[in-house]
Amino acid sequence: MVYRLSVFPTDACVENVGHWARGVAQTERPDLARDAEQVARALVSAAIRRTKRDELIHTRIEVTPDSLRIEVHDPGGYDAAGGFETAELSSTATSFGASSDHTGHRMWIILRKRREACHDLGR
Repeated sequence: MVYRLSVFPTDACVENVGHWARGVAQTERPDLARDAEQVARALVSAAIRRTKRDELIHTRIEVTPDSLRIEVHDPGGYDAAGGFETAELSSTATSFGASSDHTGHRMWIILRKRREACHDLGR
């Protein structure tokens, strides 16, 4: 299943996309809802810096049986100041990446439920 949302780069869009991502995750992968909101907010916040007022930021959430892939695409180019959002979220993500081309800048993060280590204590 794939969900899509496009927004103009306003201060309110960060909160709106965050709530939208939490809602999608709550429906599809409730265990990832909090992380999905955090990731979406961070990626859209970064996209705002690269996007003009009359351009759109496109958010996409792809749901698989064991993960959520959150992607944000904006019409801007390379952002020398960017990257801290992805680095900040690296402990939450299973994998992440970014690319730029003639259509703009794209950042994505894959979230999966972490399995807790199980230790055999010889019992």
